[in-house]
Amino acid sequence: MNYKYIVVGIDGTGSREWMSKDGSNSSTFRFVRDVHSGAVDIDRKWFHGPSNVVTGSDSEPILQEALDFIYNRISTLFPAIRTKQIKPLEMFDVNSCMQNQARTTQNMMESHGYQQTIRNPVTNIEQFNNNQPLTTDDVRIVLIGHSRGGLVVTAIARMLSPLVKVYFMGLYDSVDRENCLDGMAVENVKYVAHARRHPDVGSRVYFGNTSLKYIGVVNAEERFFYTSHGGMGGSYITNKKEVSRFGDSSCVPTITVPVDDTEVEVVNNPVLVSKFKKKMDQICADGSRDADLFIREQAKKYGVPVE
Repeated sequence: MNYKYIVVGIDGTGSREWMSKDGSNSSTFRFVRDVHSGAVDIDRKWFHGPSNVVTGSDSEPILQEALDFIYNRISTLFPAIRTKQIKPLEMFDVNSCMQNQARTTQNMMESHGYQQTIRNPVTNIEQFNNNQPLTTDDVRIVLIGHSRGGLVVTAIARMLSPLVKVYFMGLYDSVDRENCLDGMAVENVKYVAHARRHPDVGSRVYFGNTSLKYIGVVNAEERFFYTSHGGMGGSYITNKKEVSRFGDSSCVPTITVPVDDTEVEVVNNPVLVSKFKKKMDQICADGSRDADLFIREQAKKYGVPVE
């Protein structure tokens, strides 16, 4: 059976700066590029990740653009959906900042004697599961995300719940570093594969993972890989001269440490180096490759036509 596919990938923070021109160091870009099905260039789209390193606030317009792309493709493939006015959930339903602002407005208005009706966000998407007009036999939506891009695709899946279940979600170390989007629960997805950085690498220890609660998912596979957070998405730094002040040095082979008022060059992460008999740059390279292979193999297992 020739299934219809809609494939969307969203990269990690700062991808406009660190991604090479050919996209070879972006796992999400290469995954979307390597899916071959249907009207390929129409049914797939890849997005740069947010550029706001601190707050990730520009994740929201990326989310909306990606959601609009998916909905417009669904409306074209299945025009009856448009005529029935069945639409995805709105940003309000996944954006806690908008909800808090609405509650603040309500409290202020009521304190001045005005009756205010507040809209409640849709939080229980199970109500849609038995009434979705489309199934994964009609269209198979594939969502791929790295870092904050993983948070974004998790929110997109929830917003699509009135329409159709997402067929496959591939997450490259999804992180929750956007104050307004709540992405801990992966919902409205059939199959999930989540590749996470191994804590022993010591990469971005202050980054908490998200997309870790798999609600109603038929099968979810999680696996840890020995590479940096950036390496999980295909890009990692191995030259310590390229590490910025707040950069990630976990994959450089050697580091400089102060000893008796002098600086001494030592092996980075000797525990892992001893365990694998390789320096950290090679460990990270292997881990990055293996993480991408894991996502692809999981997708192939469920029939996604990715090379």
